[in-house]
Amino acid sequence: MEKEEEKEYDLLFKILLVGFFEVGKTQILSKFCDNQFTEEYMRTLGAALKMKTIEIDSTRIQLQLWDITIPERFRLISPMYYRGAQGIFLVYDITNKESFENINNYWLKEIKEYTNENVEMILIGNKCDLEEKREISKEKGKELADELNIPFYEVSAKNNINIDNIFIELTRNIFENLDEDENMIKYTIQNDFQKLFERKEFCDFEIECKDDQNPLNKIKIPIHKLIIQNRLKINENQIENELYSILSQNSQKEVDILLKWIYFGKVSYQDLSILKEWKNKLSNICKIEFKIGIKSFLKDLEILMNSEETKDFQIISNNQEIKVHKLILITRSELFRGMFNISEDKSNSVHEYSNKQTETIQSLIHFFYTDNIPKIKKKIIYEELKECVDYFQLNSERLIKIIQKLKLKKKEKKLKRKKKEQKE
Repeated sequence: MEKEEEKEYDLLFKILLVGFFEVGKTQILSKFCDNQFTEEYMRTLGAALKMKTIEIDSTRIQLQLWDITIPERFRLISPMYYRGAQGIFLVYDITNKESFENINNYWLKEIKEYTNENVEMILIGNKCDLEEKREISKEKGKELADELNIPFYEVSAKNNINIDNIFIELTRNIFENLDEDENMIKYTIQNDFQKLFERKEFCDFEIECKDDQNPLNKIKIPIHKLIIQNRLKINENQIENELYSILSQNSQKEVDILLKWIYFGKVSYQDLSILKEWKNKLSNICKIEFKIGIKSFLKDLEILMNSEETKDFQIISNNQEIKVHKLILITRSELFRGMFNISEDKSNSVHEYSNKQTETIQSLIHFFYTDNIPKIKKKIIYEELKECVDYFQLNSERLIKIIQKLKLKKKEKKLKRKKKEQKE
């Protein structure tokens, strides 16, 4: 009997960071999750997700961290992001009076409307390193926190002041007030589809679900598991091993599946202008034309909000009924179809797109290994390969190791060939 894989965490908490544009929520998350800080402002449209596991009292807790900034025209989708949240950081910028006033005038009203009354909160005054530009005193922040009966911190993502402390305190507060029968956050994609993932499938499949119009009927709908899966943490070591194995054996079917897995593993739901530049660079080097286009996740949601496809329903998997959020499920399927401007036939589009991606990466790797390419050209290609892998959010260092392994393997083959020739 195969030994079951050890679970990577014991509990899962959904935590939101809410606040005005440019208060520094993204920088706070980047500092906490990746130990990185950038002065460059990257505006979050809608929501961005990061994951990190920490330990509280010998319990491994995975934090599902949502950076929330929703423009007025997308307010209809607010309930989706708040749903199931167990903790919230109310973030303002100490150098921006409006961002502080926005906490009371807007965010607290939303939280009251869309979240559980027991949700844990912490008030955060960010950018405390900019004392000379301060518009909100520390006393004023403390006064608001006391009114709300919640903790208060001033932090700096740039100087790493109190960043770890706020996440540890909020996590501990949630942990200590957790219901005894609750071992995972409820009503989230990750929880709903956990049983489906146990089927160990990495390609599209169909599930039976109850018809909303007639509960007695069951209908089959296609599920793009790789798109749903990006809510789960993807094992980077597993990707590394699979990639190394595939590049060595060159199995086309496995390459297609792996590339879909990597590409859709952590897709960013924003209109990314960098994609055009990235596509052009790869096309110029590989001389392969292919189309990439990412629809805005929020735009898809806005369209769906005007349809009837917004209700929860039950799916049947392995003779078990599981609650599914149809709005998100259908949206993600629409997003998947929207990424291919090749054919209306979904299966053909997936296959053709996967083939193009495969050709692209294989071409890059082929160029990188070819000995007769000038060093300058090789360096450019290598940089493009790194950029390509960075886009897929694979670890560049691991890719370098993979390439080095393959190059070493190639050298070993050459040595064996030479030895064989010498013997003959």
